[in-house]
Amino acid sequence: MRFTLKQLQVLKTVSERQSTTAAASALSLSQSAVSSALQQLEAQIGSQLFDRVGRQLRLNRVGYSALPDVLALLEQAHNLEQQLLGSPVSGTIEIGASFTIANHVIVDAMVDFQELYSDIDIRITSDNSPGITDKVIRGDIDFGLVESKVTDTSICCEPWLKDELVIFSSPTHPLTNQSLVSRDDLAAATWVLREPGSGARSMFNKTFDEDLNTIDIAMEFRHNEPIKRAVARGVGIGCLSSRVLERELADQTLNALEVEPSARMPRRFFMIKRHNSRIPPAAEAFWEQCLAMT
Repeated sequence: MRFTLKQLQVLKTVSERQSTTAAASALSLSQSAVSSALQQLEAQIGSQLFDRVGRQLRLNRVGYSALPDVLALLEQAHNLEQQLLGSPVSGTIEIGASFTIANHVIVDAMVDFQELYSDIDIRITSDNSPGITDKVIRGDIDFGLVESKVTDTSICCEPWLKDELVIFSSPTHPLTNQSLVSRDDLAAATWVLREPGSGARSMFNKTFDEDLNTIDIAMEFRHNEPIKRAVARGVGIGCLSSRVLERELADQTLNALEVEPSARMPRRFFMIKRHNSRIPPAAEAFWEQCLAMT
């Protein structure tokens, strides 16, 4: 290797502060030491990395194209240092979670984790399950929490929490008065559902696969709250995670329908990460805490 980690750190900091003086202050180095490290790096690669714009230094095309790899290498060096020295985990965790998991499952675990590791920040991105899977594959996040099993061979998919989709209606819906709602009655009903590709919709399609061509779907939404509102207004019946419906079922603004066993929808949530790829120590610690949830 022709360049040093110090030179890469100087490159990173100058790109952020846009001057060698400000970078020197941030790195607790002299301005001359920063300038020298940058000049040596540019000499070793045979190309300038910055253009001077007024009093600022801004990455040129060569520097801008190299920066992502520089940042990744510095992060790997930091993680290796932590592992070798046995340092406490720290840093930022980037996770992704389906809308249901982000809003109704993972918040308490995040709070508990940060009480143990105050130096760790957790950033969470919410999307539907396919969206989270794509982010894991691209490496945008450390790991994901999704509502359906992922079969992509590039993904490690770990079974997680148990859940169940509950079929529900407004208190005034005709099916509410039935002690046991048959599958035929459900197939004949009007539905308000999550969008195709979401974990909830995939489970619904699997359960009612024989009836999909005839089922009346009045509305589809990407989020859970509009579904609850539409069902409460009498548009149709819906199915969402029991965790999403806790408040409404408790105050009886929505009613869970008692359905025959073939229409029940128990399921699992899953934790996913890239196969054969080590996640940072901080993310690994949170992964293990999530796995321990019941």
